[in-house]
Amino acid sequence: MKVRILGIDLTDNEVGIALSDSDRCFHLPTAICRDKKHDLWYIGEEAYEKALAGKGILTDKLLALSMKQGTATIRGVRYEALELLCRFLSLVREFSLVSSEEAESVAECEPRTAAGGIPEAMTRQSAADSLDGVVIVLPDYDRTLSEQLLKALADYGFPRDRTFCVSRSESFLYYVMSQPRELRTGEVGLFDLSDQALSFYELTMRRDKKTLYVRAEKEDLDEAFTLSVLQSAAGEKLADKIMSSAAERLLKNKVFSGILLTGKGFEHYDWAVEFMRQICGFRRKVFLDFDIFARGALVRGAALISGRGDPGFVALCSGRAEANVSISLEKNGRSMVFPLIHAGDPVGGAAVSLRLLPLDRNALELHIAPVNLRKEKTVRIPMSFLPEREAKTCFVDFQASLRDERTMCVCLRDAGFGELFPATEGAVEEEVQLWD
Repeated sequence: MKVRILGIDLTDNEVGIALSDSDRCFHLPTAICRDKKHDLWYIGEEAYEKALAGKGILTDKLLALSMKQGTATIRGVRYEALELLCRFLSLVREFSLVSSEEAESVAECEPRTAAGGIPEAMTRQSAADSLDGVVIVLPDYDRTLSEQLLKALADYGFPRDRTFCVSRSESFLYYVMSQPRELRTGEVGLFDLSDQALSFYELTMRRDKKTLYVRAEKEDLDEAFTLSVLQSAAGEKLADKIMSSAAERLLKNKVFSGILLTGKGFEHYDWAVEFMRQICGFRRKVFLDFDIFARGALVRGAALISGRGDPGFVALCSGRAEANVSISLEKNGRSMVFPLIHAGDPVGGAAVSLRLLPLDRNALELHIAPVNLRKEKTVRIPMSFLPEREAKTCFVDFQASLRDERTMCVCLRDAGFGELFPATEGAVEEEVQLWD
């Protein structure tokens, strides 16, 4: 049975929207406006129109404002930025459902208000029931923001167990891996050009014994420029020179089988003569797609909803663990290596809790094996907090989780020894770098 997934590519400037059962994708400015007289909310282009007409109060840059834990005062009411972002995403969801139903009969669907254009019957609950899952793509994975956003979205009818946050790197990775194999016989690159922002994504594959590791990395380039320069011939030449220079540096001495282009800067590319010559060389396949991240969210969402793991590969990117972490244990008299974190585990879901009986009261050793060709290492966490007692009479509660793809947070706490030795408040917390 096919699942219905909504993919939302969220940035400060705009959102890209895709539904798994529709070929149409939509784009809206990331802006929300409340009517000055009535409790009506507008999003996208109409939000700007209402504000310019003096009929509403506009708030934009919602993602950056939420990360700063900012606020906005509208009609005397103080709103948390996260609340406005959730309200915006709720209206985006409703807009996408209605727009997809109308797409077959409308040649070009212009951005509309989600307040005036959504039927009253389209409640939060009915919108949630019509979807099997929602995947929100963030520019970079931030665990704190993701957890806060998912928790807040639950109040707007986004089921916690069917709503997910991933990074653009992860979405790009799944998009490429869903394409025909001819695209990825070598490395795959992606140029994302938007106003005052230029990023390059690179996908590489490496097989280690029986495991295929697929890595997607993002680099924010200093060569970014404002798209308004493309309004003059001199500006076009300058932009082409900037882009071709960046392409020469990024593609040099590497075997790229495919190059993807996305972002508003490539809506017209007749200005990029030298840049196109650079990327089209060496028999590379070049594609233009403005919905890569939203469509990649659909691929990732289908796997998450169905409960399937990665199909034949381990994904390494922003929001995924970059190393295998384990400890050595004895169980029933037999030595064993117990895995704590696997490479490719989602940062938000990679956590473990154990109760241990240390043989060595001095320190606990963690064995870390990065998969990025860096050296393996052993990290010792001192347990000086344990009280002086006989050997094997000190249980320790061990907890570990990932803060990001390269940082693991570890907590060791004295758990006592039954009724004989009650637990104390002794504990230690450390951040462990998975590679140097």
